[in-house]
Amino acid sequence: MSDISNSVETGKTPFQVMYWRPKRLSRAGLWAGMILSLSGMAVVHFWPAKVSPEDQEQLLAAATKAESAMRVIADAHQQQGHRLVAKLDPQGSRLIGPSMSLVTSKLGSLESKQTSINPNFAAVVVKWFEEAGVKPGDRVAIGASGSWPALNIAVYAAAETLQLKPTIILSAASSQYGANRPEMMWVDMEKYMHDADLISFRAKAGTFGGLYDRASGMPEQTRQLLTDAMKRNGIPMLASTGLRDLIDERMALYESEIQSDSYAAYVNVGGGSASIGGSEGNERFAPGVHTQIPGDQPLPNCIATRMLAKNVPVINVVDAKSIADQYAMPIAPAVHPSVGQGDVFGKNVYRRSLAGVVMGLTWLMMAITVAPGIVLHPMRSWRTWRKPADDSPETSSMPKHVELMI
Repeated sequence: MSDISNSVETGKTPFQVMYWRPKRLSRAGLWAGMILSLSGMAVVHFWPAKVSPEDQEQLLAAATKAESAMRVIADAHQQQGHRLVAKLDPQGSRLIGPSMSLVTSKLGSLESKQTSINPNFAAVVVKWFEEAGVKPGDRVAIGASGSWPALNIAVYAAAETLQLKPTIILSAASSQYGANRPEMMWVDMEKYMHDADLISFRAKAGTFGGLYDRASGMPEQTRQLLTDAMKRNGIPMLASTGLRDLIDERMALYESEIQSDSYAAYVNVGGGSASIGGSEGNERFAPGVHTQIPGDQPLPNCIATRMLAKNVPVINVVDAKSIADQYAMPIAPAVHPSVGQGDVFGKNVYRRSLAGVVMGLTWLMMAITVAPGIVLHPMRSWRTWRKPADDSPETSSMPKHVELMI
């Protein structure tokens, strides 16, 4: 009741009393404080610091090698006169095959294949090799797939950059939009890379690929085309006819290449029946590094399962869209990504010191707005706490009701 009577005596309404501010804090000052605070936050957001990994040089080297390999293969396609379908391959990479052909094994995701055409996937594979404990010069086993030429390039480029000693078994057939041109399959692309001195190794053997790794259900003409591709590139075909026997033959070949040594990792590309157990295996093995059997359910019989049983880490390179999301890479880009793009090369983080300064200034402006008397008149508060020696009453330049609020 007294507050209302005081308001009447001073000629001010209660609302004017509640929203009183000192004359020193002008409207222009409030606007300036708001603009400065927003500007500070904008500077913090748009001027981050980039934290680069220690192995930045190796990551860039792998991505650069992958970029060179993609260019070599694109030139080879062009020399052979293969027609570029811009709707399927907007990048013009020529790593996107046709929708259907005589060597197409199954359906494929066009968006995933387009996403995989990114040289920076090679840097991701280098990172995964390091996570698995693979060191330069180590031996690794690789199961390559004709369905994913761009991911094969990433794995090969990473292995070459780290100077690894790979034992490679590839599958010739391909799903849609992969290396499924009969005259330019993955086994052909691998040779172009080797002839261009981009890699120092070749596959040791190959299989038909497709269903059960034996192109089951495909016509005899297809089998002949796959056999011819292997022969013209000097890659021997595994002889077994059943899936279990093919897995045994693959393991025997891998083990014969290391003798008393051991593999530092097994790398699977795609969803091969013998390599990873098909779609069932890929449901259990997420993209990335696995050092122990995932989950508690039985795994399909495949090379990846057998390698894990031997304490060999498994690196599953599959699902390009998932990998792209994880490392901030574009999905199905229409423009070819440049080397060095993606979180694998380092992340932008806010500058803590700058953020602290901006937060401090913002807090100060808010304090002035909420409690101007305390902030703008610290000397008055200090003198009041000490009590003047002469006990003489202090005069205040602020109204009584403001003093009571402070």
